[in-house]
Formats: sequence, structure tokens, C-alpha cells
Amino acid sequence: MAKIQFWILLISIYLKKKITGIIGASGEGKTTILKLLIGFYKPSKGDVLYLRRSMKGEKKNIERYFGFATEEGSFYEKLTVLENLFHFGRLYSMKKSAIKSRSEELINLVGLQKAVHTQADNLSIGMKKRLDVACSIIHSPLVLIMDEPTADLDPLLRNQMLDLIKKINERGTTIILTTQLLGEMDRICDKVAILFNEKIVEQGSPNKIKSKYGKSTLGGVFEKIFSKRIRKAYSESTKEKTKFLKPQNKFELKEKKKWLKLGSKDFEEKEPDNKSEEEKEEEKKNKFKKLRKDFEYLIINEDKKGDK
Repeated sequence: MAKIQFWILLISIYLKKKITGIIGASGEGKTTILKLLIGFYKPSKGDVLYLRRSMKGEKKNIERYFGFATEEGSFYEKLTVLENLFHFGRLYSMKKSAIKSRSEELINLVGLQKAVHTQADNLSIGMKKRLDVACSIIHSPLVLIMDEPTADLDPLLRNQMLDLIKKINERGTTIILTTQLLGEMDRICDKVAILFNEKIVEQGSPNKIKSKYGKSTLGGVFEKIFSKRIRKAYSESTKEKTKFLKPQNKFELKEKKKWLKLGSKDFEEKEPDNKSEEEKEEEKKNKFKKLRKDFEYLIINEDKKGDK
């Protein structure tokens, strides 16, 4: 499936020495975008530009310019905190003296002073996250890319991670990150891009986007965009042969088709007569919530060969 539309658009929203966030439901391509930026994936079409320069075949420049903190972590469990930092420093061809001074700086920055000689697999979840961030910026990259940096963290540890991200940014590092916790985007991002159906459908500062859609939160904006576009997707698809991506059986397929008809007569008329108006409204809300959760089952057009 071609995923070209938003690659160039993403670069256009990049803000030097600022924090840019990517919002989207699971499976929309957030992690794919990040891996494309660091050269892990190659675009089937188009290009990734940084400093007006193509990153194709520029492995050394990608390593020099970018740091990547993955959701799972890239450090070695059997090495200590300090050993991990030295290992990654050597991977970036840093001199021993530079690794030593940079490691001391980063250990203080991420708050691992008391765990310098602790083996990584003995660290807490929050400490492992901070170690991974330190390893990803050992070479002082211009851009730090972070995939779900607060995943699996409790509220206190999430706040600590967000504070760390802001500190890194304040030191001059540009940050591009993804998260499904939209409140975090609202709190720390200078700019956000909203993905829907593998395309960037909205971008701008959080305040500007919220004002445009008349919402007080990015979550409200995302729901409004989602609701509007899922109706449009259904309306357009009924004109041609369509299918669901992953229907489990005929009954599920029938139910998904039924509830994708938002605002239709079928949606309004098939309520049992013995239910009160309040119960009917509540049931409709619950089924619409279920529809959101079934995001990955959006109908697609079988005949659009360009998307294959």
C-alpha cells in the first residue's frame, strides 16, 4: 500500500529546535513515519529531506543528525548504564574522552547518578526509559525522534519523562514524537500533525487547531475529525465495490456495515420499542464508541489499484 501522501507533508511541519507531535490511532503509520525518517525504511516514492538535503544513501549523515528512542528500548540488558553509554558512543565513532564527558553529562540529565554501575535488566521501567533516551542522544544529534516515550509509565513517571523531553529540547535539540495520550501533546508540543487513513489531515499549533475546531482539547479535535471523515469514507465507498479489512465472520461484517451508516434511517429506526429515549441515546453513543475502537476495520475500495 502506498504511503506517500504524508511523508513530504511531515517534513513541511518540522520546526527547528521545537517539539513536533504526531497524533493518530493504532495502525495509522506513526511508527512507520519515524522509521522512514531515520532510514530504517525506504520510501517507495518521494524523498526525505533534512537541511534541504536528501537522506537517500546518507547513512552517516542520518546517524549524525538523528537520534531514535524506540518504544521497546534499544539498550543492552546485560550491560550497566555506563557500559551501554560507552557502547553506543563507540557505535557513533566517538573518542573515548568525548564518550566519558558526554556520559557524565547525560547521567546527570536523566537522573541515573545512583545507577551508573547497575545492570540494565535490574533497572525500573522508568529508569530503563531514561537510559534509552540517554543512549539515543549520546552523539548529540540535532533531532531526537521518540516513539511512544511515555508508554507503560504511571502518571508520576510520565510527568518526569515529559520534563526530561522539555529539558532536552531547551538544550537545542529538535524533537519529533508520537503518543496516544493527547494531553501530553497539548502540554509540550509546539506543533502537531493528525493522521487519518494514513494521511496528514490537519497540522498546526495545538491552540490554533483547537480554536479552528471549537474544542478545548486535542482529544476533542481528534474525535471531531474522526467522526466527520468516517462518515465521508462510508458515503464515498457505497458507490463502488468495498470490503472490510479484517471481518472475522459474516455477522461481524453485517454489524460493521450497519453501524457505519451513521445518521442513516437504519441507525435511527432499528431501536426496540420498549426502550426509553434516554436508553436509545445511550446505546447509540456506546455503539459509536465501539465504532471508534474498530478503526482498523474502516472500509477500503477494492478497485483503487494505486493503494495496493
